Amino acid sequence: PAGLAAALAAGRAGARVILCEDDFVLGGRLNAERFEIDCAPGADWVQAVEAELRSSPKVTIMPRTTVVGVYDAGTYAALQHVSDQLIEPPAFQPRQRLWKIVARASILATGAIERPIVFGGNDRPGVMLASATRTYINRFAVKPGERAAVFTASDDGWRTAADLLAVGVEVAAVIDTRAEVDPAVRTLAGGAKVFVGAAVVDAHGSHRVRRIDVRAADGSISRLPVDHLSVSGGFNPSIGLATHLGGKGEWSEPSAAFLPSMLPKGMAAAGASSGRFALGQCLADGAMAGAEAVRALGFAATAGSPPKTTDEPAAVSAFFHVKGARQKAFVDFQNDVTDKDIALAAREGFVSVEHLKRYTTLGMATDQGKLSNVTGLAIMAELTGRSIAETGTTRFRPPAVPVAIGAFAGLHRGKEFK
Repeated sequence: PAGLAAALAAGRAGARVILCEDDFVLGGRLNAERFEIDCAPGADWVQAVEAELRSSPKVTIMPRTTVVGVYDAGTYAALQHVSDQLIEPPAFQPRQRLWKIVARASILATGAIERPIVFGGNDRPGVMLASATRTYINRFAVKPGERAAVFTASDDGWRTAADLLAVGVEVAAVIDTRAEVDPAVRTLAGGAKVFVGAAVVDAHGSHRVRRIDVRAADGSISRLPVDHLSVSGGFNPSIGLATHLGGKGEWSEPSAAFLPSMLPKGMAAAGASSGRFALGQCLADGAMAGAEAVRALGFAATAGSPPKTTDEPAAVSAFFHVKGARQKAFVDFQNDVTDKDIALAAREGFVSVEHLKRYTTLGMATDQGKLSNVTGLAIMAELTGRSIAETGTTRFRPPAVPVAIGAFAGLHRGKEFK
């Protein structure tokens, strides 16, 4: 949403705009939510914005295209999936195409990735991120289970309970790690049982989750039969591209996340990538970023009046790890790094985030730590008695997503052959 608002403001000012979207449709999270914009479904707003952008000869929309690297002098590398997604690609078509884009200004509107919570058995099939649950329901019309629970440290997780109830899934319980939750937020759970100041300790089941153990605020354990568990530990802004030229994320307590700092020259961050998670904030922030970017280039531009949006709750508390699990508790799901692996690294003296990464292989899989890094370093911070800010974070390096070597190679004739 923030990226679309930015492109719209810049395009209306008459600037040349390239909009790179890694999905095959525009709209980001509006495709997976029940938000309304100007009293209509968010998808309607997306269609209207896309139609206006496509009508402008100076706006280029590139779906299935991900900016994978940021380099000096306003140079960006973008990977376009040409035929990866096709069952039978046409003859002589490449899998992927690498674009070199040189821009005087850029807007980072890459959103945020929901953060898992580390607890026993959190790799069971049927345990998934709350945002993934809403994507199954609202974008693909798939019920993820018949009897569900929600484990959250944020207001956002409660919205998942409401979406599950809306499609007929029984919600057995909402478990919130926070001692206090806004009464208005609690209404989203309907008649489901509510645990506050509580945590899921273990998830049980062989081929899929069948039961969860909930530790209440008083220490008692409740065993709930469920076949689905949605988990929401807050959001990590996707700031990788902002760090490719040497910058690092800066920990924000109010946002419970690392936010971009020392942005590359000419780059601005907007929306969830800058810690503004509510939809209304994203749209206003994106429009402002787009207008300011082109004004700096000499165009007359205004952000305009932001549209009216669903006012969703967005409070969050930093919570990463449930202690006392009897089963393996995974931090990095790709490389099978557990909380015990991080504890071993601390005992062995590998307490630097860079040493932690190499000792445990945390964040060294194809997702490059997008799901695991912040959680892993938060656990290390707790083990060493430091704050998350003091512990720090590793840097991201290009490419931001896996790229076929052939896409880097490009042409192999003449000077390109060298």
